[in-house]
Amino acid sequence: METNILSVKLSKTTNTARIINTLWQSPGVSRIEMAEKLELDKSTVTKTVNHLLEIGMLFEQPQMPVNKGGRPKVSLIFNPDFGVLIGVDINSDMLKVSVVNLLGQVVYHDMLPLDTQAALERAVILALQPSVEAIQKLFPRILAIGIGIPGLVNPEKSQLLVSHTLNIRSPINFAPIFKRHFPYPVFIDNDANCGAWGELMQQRSLPYDHFLYVLLSTHHARELYHRLGIGVGIILNRQLFYGDDHMAGQFNSQELMRGAEPTPSVIIEEFSALAVNLCSLMSIRRIVIGGNGMSFGSELAASLRRHSEELAGSLIVKPNIEFSLLGPQAAAMGAACMAWQKLLTPELKLTDSLALLGDRKVPA
Repeated sequence: METNILSVKLSKTTNTARIINTLWQSPGVSRIEMAEKLELDKSTVTKTVNHLLEIGMLFEQPQMPVNKGGRPKVSLIFNPDFGVLIGVDINSDMLKVSVVNLLGQVVYHDMLPLDTQAALERAVILALQPSVEAIQKLFPRILAIGIGIPGLVNPEKSQLLVSHTLNIRSPINFAPIFKRHFPYPVFIDNDANCGAWGELMQQRSLPYDHFLYVLLSTHHARELYHRLGIGVGIILNRQLFYGDDHMAGQFNSQELMRGAEPTPSVIIEEFSALAVNLCSLMSIRRIVIGGNGMSFGSELAASLRRHSEELAGSLIVKPNIEFSLLGPQAAAMGAACMAWQKLLTPELKLTDSLALLGDRKVPA
């Protein structure tokens, strides 16, 4: 037996996107606080918020007044059951899958083997399609899928251009493949960028506007031994910085480029000097370390701190070195968060996602 998912109509306006984004950045904000933050008329905010309440995306949560006789603040929070986002982290031999609700909570995760003998695009579909079908039965309203991939990615065209980790030397255009197999918007990005999206999600209510997210990994496909991989996601003004040709955050060891076989310690020293000087130059006060290669995490943190202490000058910025709390699921969780942010761009692709869901049937 099949039933239609209730079609949800969302007002497609720039203010709607801004209001949803503000709710995401500031959970528990009130209508009045929202109007002040966005410099909008209170009636405009009220009209949009009421619509979001009607379609079930938001809940109202009255708070106890601070002073006796004062009016209680009515906070706005996302309805965790409104819909979910699927995040996927592609490694050389497996997929990590995390399902995240609109409160940023992981409500499901899985690890799936990847057929290393098949072409990457086929291997991903073979592993991911049954997983998505299982998730559909648990969470009927899937809003989007986000995928993090090690390598150089053009997220606007959903293309993987090159990946040493996955042994990919020529571009793969995932857009038509995903469109053929999944009835949801699918977005891809570099895995370190996804880790940065995840960290931004985790800390979204805190005043961290700029930071470097350092993704540590061990590469399997390039060599017979595990090689340390370092990727960087750069957050500036709470937005991911891509640079020209989406090359920002790509780190290549110059020792390796010159034909040497540097040890992980040599790569760490080389990267640390570069990262600390970049932070000092751009006044970035925070470096967050995460990923799957955390056996190198302590060594990297010590090297970053040492290079930071070597900087001279009273006005020099010395970044704080922290470890991510997201663990090995960071890139998958971040991929889900990345997909959510892509839905909330000014053109509000979320409306298209909800329209697609209205036409789809799912098992009752």
